[in-house]
Amino acid sequence: MKKLSLLFLSATALVAQSADAVRTKAPLLDLDHILAVLVYSVLGIVIMVLTFVIIDWISPRDLWGEIADKQNRATAILFAGLLIGISIIIAAALVG
Repeated sequence: MKKLSLLFLSATALVAQSADAVRTKAPLLDLDHILAVLVYSVLGIVIMVLTFVIIDWISPRDLWGEIADKQNRATAILFAGLLIGISIIIAAALVG
């Protein structure tokens, strides 16, 4: 029982030390972090638009005409799900 309590106390001390180390790090609002967020956001949006254009070009029907002109809800829902899936893939690729 003493070994278990000693192990628990040492683990608690280790967590407390790592929490202090996290607090002493630089703030996340540097110019480098803000610039990185902006660059990756723009890159993700550009890739998303290119994906939309490529899928519209590959599909046998005019998707934009179906969604905007004919108000086809089923096509819009299908395409929205496809874009959400692709955006998750893009986000995972950009993050690492």
